Amino acid sequence: MVSKKTKQKLMKRRIGSIARVFACASFLILTIIGVSSLVRAMSLETIANENGIPASWKAASLGNPDTITIPITYWDQRQENCNDPNRQFEWSLCRLYAKGIIRNVVKNRLGSDGLPVPSYSNSSDAWAAYHDVFTANVIGHDPVLPTDNFYRWFHEAYDANGNQISKRYDREVVFHRAGNNSYEYGSKGTFPLDDVNFSNSDETTKTGHNFHFTAHMRIPMKISADGTEQFWFSGDDDVWVFLNGQLVLDLGGLHMDTEGNFTINAQGNVVSTVNNVADQACRQTVSDPRLVGYDIYNSQVENKCSRKPVTTTIYTNFKPGDVVNLDFFYAERSTSESNTRINITNMNWPISADSNIKGEVVGQIEDTDNKLVQFETSITNRDPANKLNLERLAAYIEETTEQGTNEGFIPLTSSTLYYSTTPDDKDSWKPLEISTPSSTTTGFNLKTPLTMSPAGTPGDTIYFRYFAETSHHTGTMTGTISYYTTLNGVAGVTYDYDTVSYEGKITPQEYNLTINYLYKGDDTPAAEPHTEKLTSGADFSIDSPEIDGFTPDYSKVSGIMPEGDTTYTVYYTKTTPENPTPIDPTPEEPIQPDTPLPPVLPVLPNLPGSDIIDGDLTYLGPLGEIAYVPNTGIIRDAVAAVFEVGFAEIILSQGLVMAMLLIFAASFATWFSLRKYMNMNLATRSVTKKHPKMPTTKKITSAKATARNAHATRSTKSTRKTKK
Repeated sequence: MVSKKTKQKLMKRRIGSIARVFACASFLILTIIGVSSLVRAMSLETIANENGIPASWKAASLGNPDTITIPITYWDQRQENCNDPNRQFEWSLCRLYAKGIIRNVVKNRLGSDGLPVPSYSNSSDAWAAYHDVFTANVIGHDPVLPTDNFYRWFHEAYDANGNQISKRYDREVVFHRAGNNSYEYGSKGTFPLDDVNFSNSDETTKTGHNFHFTAHMRIPMKISADGTEQFWFSGDDDVWVFLNGQLVLDLGGLHMDTEGNFTINAQGNVVSTVNNVADQACRQTVSDPRLVGYDIYNSQVENKCSRKPVTTTIYTNFKPGDVVNLDFFYAERSTSESNTRINITNMNWPISADSNIKGEVVGQIEDTDNKLVQFETSITNRDPANKLNLERLAAYIEETTEQGTNEGFIPLTSSTLYYSTTPDDKDSWKPLEISTPSSTTTGFNLKTPLTMSPAGTPGDTIYFRYFAETSHHTGTMTGTISYYTTLNGVAGVTYDYDTVSYEGKITPQEYNLTINYLYKGDDTPAAEPHTEKLTSGADFSIDSPEIDGFTPDYSKVSGIMPEGDTTYTVYYTKTTPENPTPIDPTPEEPIQPDTPLPPVLPVLPNLPGSDIIDGDLTYLGPLGEIAYVPNTGIIRDAVAAVFEVGFAEIILSQGLVMAMLLIFAASFATWFSLRKYMNMNLATRSVTKKHPKMPTTKKITSAKATARNAHATRSTKSTRKTKK
């Protein structure tokens, strides 16, 4: 029968064995975690950003395609007779030839209908301003009326007899890649309407080309406003370029092929240069061709007045990331050439969406000085004909406090990101899943892409709501939202940002409190000044020192320390029966410092983090960086998949690491304390010592032992005889 003591030893042996297994297993898992951490650390890659956009998105959104197609609208214009007093289209057949750029033919802002507006509404004023026969009839109101000469330029129009004089054609133009990020359209000899028969009865069609037409093209784009974007235009005749409705390139008038260019500098202003600009002051001496004849007029313009380049700065005050519309207007008004060329370099285009964002502090995180910031944002499809797919979304935070700047992409999960197409319906908000970045190119993918309907139809806008957590310091938080979209297979990026100010934990400031003690009358010191440093808002009470024969006007100086250094003065007067000691009068108010007191803050709701988010809101760590292993180069491609994000998220989770550490520590400690029972002999139920000492003498009593000894003695004697 096994004794109770033996049973206890056996139980300890089993516990020790189990603890040893757990210790070995947990140590193996910790080793795997260590290797995984090392592999990921060796492949840590920063997701660089530019204005809050993952840098790889910018390149991917353009992708340097060979061509970019942009819609354009043309209006074919009928040729006018040389005797028509309102003539605008065709001059060469009437022996009048173009001579230089005439600026300010149209106003510097687009009209209320989004089209150019002539600077003058009658020909007399236009002639007086320009002395240019080609632009004297370019007249109209704001907006341009059907009765104005200029109406036909960008509308289908009819003359007084009901004959159509302009007809609209919607086409597309193709920009071809002319460099790494440079795209160009057009060439010398551009005739986009040679295939239409609306004006084929005109005299100039005998040349084989249609020389009379106007055009309007709009390109939505996102600007960098850092001087890198370059816009170059060349054409004859009129070329006007507007940015968000403001004229930035003025190549007006009838002229030969002439070029101009502009860029947007770091101050957000447009610097525009135009070649071949006519001297307007000189042209005031040019005579009316109806009075002097066409040949004399041509000679005067050619010989009297010079033409030169002119550079102008237009104060547009654009900001990096602004989405603007580039409106290009063009007119071909006479034979014998038709040239249109556009070159655009380093522009983010095409932009197919508008975005908007607004942030506000909605509460204070429970038991902390941190604030919960809610960002509401939206993206709208700009294209009226096509659906727009939203594939990626990234939120970037830049927080600035008295302690410094903290910035990076924030993790958006189904507990911190919601979306809706009908935001006023509280029940319509749904959580949205975004994949953990596995690389800088494919990171922040929507697990299920969202689709916006064409502009102007229900569902063309998607609204989002997400959250961020401030630090406990006072500061500002700038949230930038960036969207990666595709339209007909062409990718684009749009983004917007908003800045939220908040009050957090304010570090009390110390200021100097000084109390001077002076004799009244001569202002000489009566005692050493009292000086000390106190934090703003601290209570203080300082007794005035006693001086024999003198009485202070304040026996005690007390109050609350304001923000700023403060000085009090206590005067001592010689004590007389008529001047008894005063009874602690209220001290004079100190001079208030210039530093304003902190504003009274609104009471914020106390929000438990778990009610808003699942766990703490934390930035990706290291902030702004994503650890991932597509292929480190150290491990083979076949092994790399094992260390992809899905596996790494599990194996490197804090919970698993802590659990393994606790299991290892507990099991190892248990095994270590019970290790002496691991060598227990199950047959004898006794513990075998590892290193037993052999006795020096041993008494053998058994018969078998006696026989063995006798046999050993005989063997020894026999061996000795053999040796002899």
